[in-house]
Amino acid sequence: MTEITIHGTGIYLDGKPTYAGRTFEGKRIEGLLFNVRAVQATFDDENFETRNRWAYPDTGVWDAQRNVDEFCAALPQWRDHGVLAFTVNFQGGGPLYTPHIYNHYKNNAFTEHGELKTAYTYRMQQVLEAADALGMAVIVGFFYWKHTEGWSDEIVVKAARNACQFLRDTGRKNFLIEIANENGPGYQQSLLQGDQVHKIILALKPEFPEMLFSTSLAGMDVTRNLPSPALVAACDYVLLHGNECLPHTLQLGIEHVRRNPAYRKAPKPIIINEDSPGIPNLDAAWQAEVSWGYYDQGYGGDDAYGGDKYMDYRSRPRETRYKELSGFQTPPVNWGINSPEKQAFFSRVAQVTGYVPA
Repeated sequence: MTEITIHGTGIYLDGKPTYAGRTFEGKRIEGLLFNVRAVQATFDDENFETRNRWAYPDTGVWDAQRNVDEFCAALPQWRDHGVLAFTVNFQGGGPLYTPHIYNHYKNNAFTEHGELKTAYTYRMQQVLEAADALGMAVIVGFFYWKHTEGWSDEIVVKAARNACQFLRDTGRKNFLIEIANENGPGYQQSLLQGDQVHKIILALKPEFPEMLFSTSLAGMDVTRNLPSPALVAACDYVLLHGNECLPHTLQLGIEHVRRNPAYRKAPKPIIINEDSPGIPNLDAAWQAEVSWGYYDQGYGGDDAYGGDKYMDYRSRPRETRYKELSGFQTPPVNWGINSPEKQAFFSRVAQVTGYVPA
């Protein structure tokens, strides 16, 4: 059984640092955790008015079980390239940002009362098991702002506690916890604001002392979306997003975190688990001895996310054949390494980590 632990600023799997002994171009790679944002691995849509938007081209229907099966089948190839982790989320992430779709789709593992739904937990167990068998870590996110609308702080805490209990009951030890994706103004709850979310972590730690907690803020720079001293102190690892950063601003943000008085008092791993398909940012991260996460929305025409600095998805037509689908966040997802952007990322990680793909 794979177990993830933290020792100082390093990530360990089964008692050994990741990429043990590895340096690259004079930089420490040992203890890092290269990862992929795969929050749609357990995706479903309970709204029948939008559900068909995710239909597979070869069948004309959406199939949540097919999605998770194909995701798990792709993981060995990811690992062969040195990718040792990925992020999933009980509430997924934005699949398309067209208002008439984004405002109505329903991908939520929780009921309105904060209870977990069996179908989602079954798929999450499948993902954790597949990663465990491969010696991979899973960053398990609980909340995405769109699907907490109308919730109270009390429901948020109840849902987080239920998610932790579910994870404990699986018996797995190969996961890190991300309380919420990009805490901040998008959330209506006071406890999911950037200056308050540490209180959830402090409330959960005594109940679940074996678990490793953090949370993310939106794309950072040296003036915004950086964790407070209270959050850095509460977290077991610091979780950052690099969306819209250029390499130099990414590194400036990392250095700002390292100057945080709470970090200087107790250094810990810094993990970026959402950025872009941009290899320049990947290189900026490992050169700063920080873990990095690939975020590839996928082609969706002018209604797809196009905010990163390395690719404007708005200029791309949406493919109509499954083998040509790209990205990892717009369903239906082709979880293979099937596009130039994915190939560039996985090949670079293999080079940096010293992995030789089969």
